[in-house]
Order: sequence, then structure tokens, then C-alpha cells
Amino acid sequence: MDGTGLLFEPLLEALPGWLEPTVVAYPAREPLGYAELLPWVRDACPSASEFVVLAESFSGPLALMLAASEPSGLRGVSLCASFIRCPWPAPLRRMAGAARPLCFRLAPTWLARWALLGRHGTNRLNRLFAAAAATVTPEVMAARARAIASVDVSAELRRTRVPLLYLAGGHDRVVGPSCLSTIRRIKPYIEVVELPGPHLLLQACPVEAAYEVGQFIKRVASGPKTGMSQSTSQ
Repeated sequence: MDGTGLLFEPLLEALPGWLEPTVVAYPAREPLGYAELLPWVRDACPSASEFVVLAESFSGPLALMLAASEPSGLRGVSLCASFIRCPWPAPLRRMAGAARPLCFRLAPTWLARWALLGRHGTNRLNRLFAAAAATVTPEVMAARARAIASVDVSAELRRTRVPLLYLAGGHDRVVGPSCLSTIRRIKPYIEVVELPGPHLLLQACPVEAAYEVGQFIKRVASGPKTGMSQSTSQ
């Protein structure tokens, strides 16, 4: 949800050399919702080559909004620990819908780190997490929480015609199995891979995630030399 792209550092190091990754970072000081962020993703799409979108958590709805518009060159979408509707139960959804900047000013960083990384935290990940958290304003975080509370991209998922891959974290404390079940009711043939990691799966299991993403791209693109992985921020 930070949208900085800083947390993709471990994944970028693990991706196959034949990929040309593009990280899409969202504005850190402009409180924008999904509709306002979509142009940032669309503008990052290559105009003259094939590409695959890799979207983690908050960015999953954006990837499906993009896919539903059928941009030229899009060959697949990989969702990682993501959702098409708010992943939280009703009480938390109501709290998120009323989120204000003060909530994020007062929330302890260790609690968010525990929820997102759990026992998978390392010195490096803790450092990256702190840097990302310090970059984004509380106003932006509150706006993104409110966006999650009201999002529903079921229609966009139905209109998505490219192949889909879902990477699930076996120890995810934020996005539960019901989110994948909701997606599967609309797209029963979505490819699913579960990795033994937390919500920040691309950060805690970068080698395993990079392998699965690379294999997916090989299957959906015309060849490894033309595949591009476009990573949208978490």
C-alpha cells in the first residue's frame, strides 16, 4: 500500500536477466484513489512490446482495471496476495472507510511490520519497510485505506481475457483465502501458486516468486526475449 517501489528491491535482484522490469511508483504526497492512480499505471505500459503486469496487494485492482481496457501488448496479469473487493471483515472495512491521517500518524510501525512480514522479517526487509513507511504521508495512506474499503473490480475481472496467475502467501495475515475464492468464482481456471511466505510475499520469498513469475511470462509471451515484467507497487 506504500506505493513507493522501494520494497521491490529483493525481487528485482532475483528476476531472470532476460526480463526488463519496470517499477511503477505512485505519488507519495497526493491522496489519490484507484481511478486517479490508473493513469500512472497505464502511462508506464510499453507501447511497442509485449508485457505482463505483476501487481501486489493494493495494486491488484489497478492491474485488473488496466487489463479490462485491453491495452496493446498485454499478455498476462499476475496478482500477488491481492483482492478484487475489500479483503477485511465488516468491522475493519468500516474502520478503513473512515480512515483519517491521524490513524497512520499514531499507528506503531512494529504492528504493521508484524502483520505484513511476521516472522519473515530480516534486517534488510525491516530497513526497506521503514524507508517506505517514512516516504508516504499519512494523508496518502488514509486515502488508500479508504480506496480499499470501497473497491470492487468484479466487473473488470470478468472482462479480463489474458491469462492470470495468483501468488498466495501461506502465512498471509492481511489477505485471507476468501479473497482467492472470490476471484476463482469469476475465473475458475486462474493459475494459483502458494508460497510459504507472509503478505509481503515478493519481499520475503523473492527467489521463489521470481521463478514463478518468470515461468508464467514464458508461457504467455511469444518468447523470453520479448517478455517484460511490469511491477506495480504494493
